[in-house]
Amino acid sequence: MKILLIGEYSNIHWILAQALRNMGHKVDVLSNSNLWLNSSDYLFTNKATTRWGVLKNTFNLLKVLPQLRGYDVVQLVNPYFVELKPELLQYVFQYLKKNNKKIFLGGFEYDFYWIYMCLNNSNLRYSDFYANGIYRDTIDNKMAIINWMHGFRGKLNRIIANNCNGIITCLYESYLAYQPYFPGKTKFIPFPIESLPNPQCPSPDIEKVKFYISLKHHREEWKGKDKLYSALYALQYKYPSECEIVQTIFTPYDDCEHFVDGCDVMLDQLYSHSPGLNALHAMSKGVVVIGGAEEEHYNLLGENKLRPIINVRPEGNDIYDKLEDLLVNKDKISQLSADGIEYIKKHHCPIKVAKECLDFWEQN
Repeated sequence: MKILLIGEYSNIHWILAQALRNMGHKVDVLSNSNLWLNSSDYLFTNKATTRWGVLKNTFNLLKVLPQLRGYDVVQLVNPYFVELKPELLQYVFQYLKKNNKKIFLGGFEYDFYWIYMCLNNSNLRYSDFYANGIYRDTIDNKMAIINWMHGFRGKLNRIIANNCNGIITCLYESYLAYQPYFPGKTKFIPFPIESLPNPQCPSPDIEKVKFYISLKHHREEWKGKDKLYSALYALQYKYPSECEIVQTIFTPYDDCEHFVDGCDVMLDQLYSHSPGLNALHAMSKGVVVIGGAEEEHYNLLGENKLRPIINVRPEGNDIYDKLEDLLVNKDKISQLSADGIEYIKKHHCPIKVAKECLDFWEQN
């Protein structure tokens, strides 16, 4: 099969491409380069915030467009799949649909349907937009609403969703957002995550727990990192000899991968019902994750045994209580680490994910 993957999100298309190639398929990847990744076959620089950047990206895409024909499958990472004006991407989508056999949409991150579901505040107990019944009036949420609910990105999302062959979602929230509107062509398939040959589990008799948290400068409210860090700081204040904090601020993807090495526990997201990519990558290394992992997420996976993620909620003292419980019961860390490694191998193996994608592509 000849496959084209367009757009990138923490290298998931590149990892999927490698797995598909190992299975004998011809795969090309097209994306922007940025601070976080640059693994692509067709690559052009992400400078679309300036007029010259927009013109340069448009020229580069138009130059490569004639080569993006004749594929059996084209998959877009997101409705806003390349850093160009969404009005132009509407015509790029139409070109891709006309000149290739099938085209699929990825529901891998924020988009119109996800935000619409969150703003309705009915299907989720909490989200990036609502917690404890109160709207989270953050800069990130305001920008997301402007771009997706009032801008052309939302219209583009609806056009692609209604006219593509199928929609692949990788998170419980994104599946919940799309499935009611497109029940016949929405599929949940986990993110592909590469397992390490020899991940390091923390020692069963660990004495001092090393916690890792990554912050974004002036954007600590994003994903609830401000509350996570506040609880973690309070924990260290109470148990200074048993708790160490490793903290980074807006580091590139490869550096984040490096900083988490040697840590025992990572704090990831507060308002999510399912683990994100940073959490999954950390688990593949044997790092225990504190973040989003509600029962609905495990049910969608069909997982009734492994519970490697310490789920936290934006309610009362839930974060601090679970941090303290873990610190008091340090003997649990080693087993949670081993369970996390097994969880990644079981559900996120790139070959397994690639086979699920192939089955879905062929059936739709």
